[in-house]
This record gives sequence, structure tokens and C-alpha cells, in this order.
Amino acid sequence: MEATLLVLAGGRGRRMGRAKPWIEVGDTVLLRYVVDRLAPAFSEVMVSFSEPEQMEQLVPYRVVFDRKPNAGPLAGLEAGLLAARRDVMFAVACDMPYVTQGVAELAVAAARTCDAAIPRHDGLYEPVCGAYRKSALPAIVGALDAGNFAAHDVVQDLDVTWLEGLEVAQFDSLNTPADLERFHAALSAQR
Repeated sequence: MEATLLVLAGGRGRRMGRAKPWIEVGDTVLLRYVVDRLAPAFSEVMVSFSEPEQMEQLVPYRVVFDRKPNAGPLAGLEAGLLAARRDVMFAVACDMPYVTQGVAELAVAAARTCDAAIPRHDGLYEPVCGAYRKSALPAIVGALDAGNFAAHDVVQDLDVTWLEGLEVAQFDSLNTPADLERFHAALSAQR
């Protein structure tokens, strides 16, 4: 696809107790697992961190850093959209290893006619798993400059196509050691 993949890796991993991008999964780390799963569908791949100190390892992808450190995923979305060479960018958090290329392709196609395309189920949505066009930048930059770091709030100000009826389990995040244990078990079962 003529679109950018952005993997958000700037979180602190407080509930997990350690930085999520560098958690070992199989024969790699979580960040690389997510990128490798989705990257073949994209013409450009980037990873965003809040600050350079978060890079415990070098990554073979284009790296961007938040303009406003400690401003959450919204700052990562801003950094990605500002640096993206494509009009549409699919963003996914590095702790969402179940997201499929099919969802990414669906979101990118839907976002070509609006500001964003985000999966939604039972009225809930996850702004760190969706496609954004550069047209979303003014709302994101304005919110960050006003001190509003809540991505959920900013999404309300965008022209969003809601993607519904998708398999809900693929939007699960690895937030706790128990979540990670379940993911490791699922990986082992696949082998």
C-alpha cells in the first residue's frame, strides 16, 4: 500500500513493569514482532519513541521522536504524521501484537476519504490502532499545544470512519505480565 506504518513505542510500561518494545517474544522483541507482522503491506515503516533514551536497541526502521515528551500516544501520532511521506498512516501500539494486515489495509482504505478510520466495538474504540490522514494534524497539534494529551478527546474532533464488526480479540493489548503470559502461550501453541 502507498501508506505509512507507524508503530508507537513511546510508553513507559508502568503496568508491565518494564519497557514493552524490548520484551522478548519468541526469537525477537515485541516491537520487531509487531513491525514484522504488518510491514510487508506498507511502502514506509516508522517507529515513534517519546525520547531517544527509550531506544534500548537500534531498530532498522525510520525513527521519530515526540515534539512534546511525556504527552502520550497523541504525541507519537503527531510525530508520525509530521514525518510520514505518505498522506495516510496506520498507527498501532507496539503492545498490540494481534492486529492483522487485513485490519491495517481496511483502515488505510477507509481513511482516504476522512481524517481517520478507527476500529470500534460496543461503543469503545482504540485511537492507537487506526489510520490517520495528514488532514488530522491540525486537531492533533492544537490539542497538544493546548495541553490536552487525551487521544480519545481529539478523535471526537475528527471526521472518523468507524470500522465495526471486526474480531475484537485482535485489539487486545499486552498491559500486564498476565497478558504477556497469555500471548507467550498462544505463540507456543502456534509452533
